[in-house]
Amino acid sequence: MEVVWTETALETFFKVVDYLFDHWSNKEIETFEKNVDQLIERLASFNQICPESKLFGYRKCIVDEHNSLIYHIANDKLLLITFIDNRSQHSF
Repeated sequence: MEVVWTETALETFFKVVDYLFDHWSNKEIETFEKNVDQLIERLASFNQICPESKLFGYRKCIVDEHNSLIYHIANDKLLLITFIDNRSQHSF
């Protein structure tokens, strides 16, 4: 399955990385990136392993304690929509 990063997914991914860079060590950045890579790899093969989100047609996967990935399946593509902070108010 083809994986497509939306502009919002890229922006929010790098926002998390920037935050980790400013407040934590390289170890946390590497762990976050590794978790995201492994999750996307699993989703490309088993795209329904994560539960549906509050919004119809979207799914939400926990990346780590503080971050989740929102994605959507369309036309045999895995669309990465956004990364969200699990501690925030959001519509997903």
